[in-house]
Amino acid sequence: MQSNPDSHSDNPNQRPLSALEFLALLLQHKIFLSVTTFVIAAITFVITLSFPNWYDATVNFVPPSNNQSGVSGMLGNVSSALKDIGLSKIGGKSGESYSYIVILQSRSFLDSLITRFELAKEYDLPDSMRDEIRAMLKSNMEINYMPDGNYTMSFSSTNPNKAAEMANVALTIANSISRNIQLQEASSNRLYMEQRLQNTEEVLNRISDSLQKFSKKNLVFSPVDQAKALTTALAELKASVIKQEIIVQTYKNSYGEDDPATKLQQKTLEDIRGQVYKAENEPGLGGSFSMRDAMDVGIPYLRLYTEFEAMSKVKGFLMPMLEQARLDEFKQTPLMYVLDKAVAPNKKSKPKRSLIVGGAAIGALLLSSLFILLRFRLQSLKS
Repeated sequence: MQSNPDSHSDNPNQRPLSALEFLALLLQHKIFLSVTTFVIAAITFVITLSFPNWYDATVNFVPPSNNQSGVSGMLGNVSSALKDIGLSKIGGKSGESYSYIVILQSRSFLDSLITRFELAKEYDLPDSMRDEIRAMLKSNMEINYMPDGNYTMSFSSTNPNKAAEMANVALTIANSISRNIQLQEASSNRLYMEQRLQNTEEVLNRISDSLQKFSKKNLVFSPVDQAKALTTALAELKASVIKQEIIVQTYKNSYGEDDPATKLQQKTLEDIRGQVYKAENEPGLGGSFSMRDAMDVGIPYLRLYTEFEAMSKVKGFLMPMLEQARLDEFKQTPLMYVLDKAVAPNKKSKPKRSLIVGGAAIGALLLSSLFILLRFRLQSLKS
């Protein structure tokens, strides 16, 4: 007798269980599921009771309205004025300043907190494992930059008062570090300004000496005014020549060339022409140089005078910046201001015991259900 291949198609032991069949199977073992889930949840809860409570304290702080140093502010004003003449900005990037978050993540900042609050003991790590302690501190520290422009900094600790103290002291430490950085920058700026001012004064003194010697040698003190006076005098002399020529010609027509009066007027004309020649070719009228050599004298003088004026303006630019750099060295403005001090929290932030116990209970229920299903299949294979 041959067996029907479809004779076992309705046997639940030989085909996948439907949802209702699986639910019925679980209901048959509901006591086992309940006990297993409860025991695992209870054990997990007892274990979580050994976990220390951690508390978060948060400090809220804001940067100053103007975070630039005095020298940077002066450079910004100068650069805005230079835009009109096509020069690029020399004041650096807008809002130039050290990022506060960089300071809060620096090794100096972290080590100061570790030493101040003995965090190696709290984290149960030897003090020699600094990298691990810093990593643990970073995991218990959170820094946020808010859309409104303020910062929040939170610290976690097993002691709520310690968490609040860490948050408040951290801001003081960070401001101290930023102050040292600003002091180094201000000192560097002051030394640079002093050196540039000294170099400028040396160049200015050399140009001044050269200008003085040149003026004494060539009797030049104001080329523009002297040139104007020289051309006016020469123009009057040449006009006198033309006038005298007219007078001489009139005398010739009236009295003849041999008349004493005509000869006297002719001699006067020759004297005036001699004065014009001397003015154009001999020194004396406008200085110790002739009219033809005026360019050779005036241009070098103007070049020296231009350099003198330029270096004088540079000196005038450097002097207030040097004074501002000196003031920056003694300025005690903090980089951040406290908006809301951290206070000791009343509620713990972790561990979330309810979530841990709930997760363990769900896991126990799933594993128990899987165990029941596997046991059912093994029994089916044996039968």
